[in-house]
Amino acid sequence: MPTPYRRHYPFGQPLDDCWELIPDPGWTCEISPGVAHFHSTIAGNGEVFLRPCLIDDDTVEIGFVPGAIRSGVFRFGFQVGFEYITCELNLTTGQTTINTHEAHKKQPRFSGNVTTKFNNLKLIRQHDTLPGLPYAGSSITLLLNGQPAATVRQIDFLPESLFMFSLKGPGEYSLSHLTITGPARPRPEFINLGVWKQDSKPSTARNVDSLIEGVRQAAAAGVQILMTPETSLTGLRIGHPELSDMRLTRRELERFQKAVSGISAAPYTLIGYPEYVSGREVEGAEIDEVMLNVHRFVRPDGTLGPRMAKVHVCEEGMWHGRGYNLQRVAGVEVAVGVCHDGHYQDVWSVGVMGGARICLHPANGGKLRGKIPDITSSYRGHGTAFDSFYAFVNGGGGGYINYPTTNRKVPDTLLAVTPDLRQDAPNYPEYKDLGDQLTHAKLRLYDASGCYPLRTLRAGKKAYEIWSKLIPEVVDV
Repeated sequence: MPTPYRRHYPFGQPLDDCWELIPDPGWTCEISPGVAHFHSTIAGNGEVFLRPCLIDDDTVEIGFVPGAIRSGVFRFGFQVGFEYITCELNLTTGQTTINTHEAHKKQPRFSGNVTTKFNNLKLIRQHDTLPGLPYAGSSITLLLNGQPAATVRQIDFLPESLFMFSLKGPGEYSLSHLTITGPARPRPEFINLGVWKQDSKPSTARNVDSLIEGVRQAAAAGVQILMTPETSLTGLRIGHPELSDMRLTRRELERFQKAVSGISAAPYTLIGYPEYVSGREVEGAEIDEVMLNVHRFVRPDGTLGPRMAKVHVCEEGMWHGRGYNLQRVAGVEVAVGVCHDGHYQDVWSVGVMGGARICLHPANGGKLRGKIPDITSSYRGHGTAFDSFYAFVNGGGGGYINYPTTNRKVPDTLLAVTPDLRQDAPNYPEYKDLGDQLTHAKLRLYDASGCYPLRTLRAGKKAYEIWSKLIPEVVDV
């Protein structure tokens, strides 16, 4: 059974990577062992965000230092995208309100006076019903010194969020600790994602040699999931007889699998190649065997994961996969689309609705040209509509890993690019293909909530009934 989740901050050690604590002129945070003192002189909000993937059945506990000065309005709650549950508690008078983003409901959802003689505050979030809607909502309960002080039910709120607290206007307070407890998270906190930029070689054997080298380099770098270009096993050589030689492809695939099994700490490696499938598996097929542009994860032990196909094929002689790809790899849900699939954002967004927090986009779409700053600038917005990590690699040049969306702590979505796109590339600023290359990044998966595709899924009863039918089952690799 998964271990229950607990994250405890007694303010005795440096804060971890989940914290976005960036004081502005006019408000400060001073941290000493056992005390985090916040003080504000401005009219706005001195906000602190935590990004540890808050979910239903979580409890956030905040300890206030006994006897320390308290004044102003303590503002706290949950936020994701444009959705929020915000509590405001006047530390002097006890006047408390709870507001939500639900413009169709009377706001505030709660208003009243609570005690100010407390040192322990808890905010409990739980599953709740949403009458008339086919999906669950949330409820919250505020406890002060263990006693219920306020409850709001039937909140139409997304299932994953971050936690926020601040001072609204001038004031000060001191915290002794902050603790989050609840059920196991839906996925690991971190994953090391790698991109192997491999150009097409003139033979399948040479392509496999390159793949093996990519896995070796990735394993040495601690990569757990490695993406390679479209048709990386064979190269994309339309019309070449090797592309339709299934015996050769299978033989070279087996050689690659054997090599992977002998590499210590090998990653889960996404590779691609043409594969014939029975015509019985293909809608409307009139021939016995149909060639698909197939991708599979090769596990660290060399065994093959389940088949995925390019959703919208554009290569001559190959046919459509016609099914969204959603797999759980190393504990992380991953949505996969290939090259031309980039014209169809639903390929990934439907997977994100189903839980994917990494979108992979292998391609082999011709030779990259132009100025490097222009190329990397064009990459920055890719995938941000999914609110998921997004990675791309092209056999003809270029590869990158994108953060879901910018914030004050991460002002640039571009987390990593292949060496041919860096400022120290030999031909900078002009792009030049530098051959096979690896780049990778350690992703904090809690930073991706999938909020925008999830809002599409949860856009009322009719939308939910339509979109939920499109979401594929997660296939474990």
